[in-house]
Amino acid sequence: MALILVAEDAPDIANMLRDILHSRGHQVAVCHDGVEMIEKAKSIRPKIIVSDVMMPGAYGSSAYKSLQDDPFTQGIPVLFLTAITPDQAAKVIPKDDRIKVLHKPLDLPVFLAAVDELLTLAS
Repeated sequence: MALILVAEDAPDIANMLRDILHSRGHQVAVCHDGVEMIEKAKSIRPKIIVSDVMMPGAYGSSAYKSLQDDPFTQGIPVLFLTAITPDQAAKVIPKDDRIKVLHKPLDLPVFLAAVDELLTLAS
């Protein structure tokens, strides 16, 4: 199906997301901080990125901004996962049709629907 990059600093959550996406037939690459997210996205150019917002190295939202500045990674859809409040998320996550935000704990059917929706936007 699609190559998806998961950027999540909590190993249990990263493994769970990887397993869920694998079970849906996707290839999954995993990284654990924002700097690694930038490097991996530039090396593998995934169809979409599933990213925690608050991670070491660089927040997912900051890493997203760096990826948008690079013509090679610009426009990759991102599904942000966060435990911060919707008001806090609105302050750090840009508004864009290629961005979805889900709050933890995740609702699996909503998560899978958001992944599918973003995959239809991937170039």
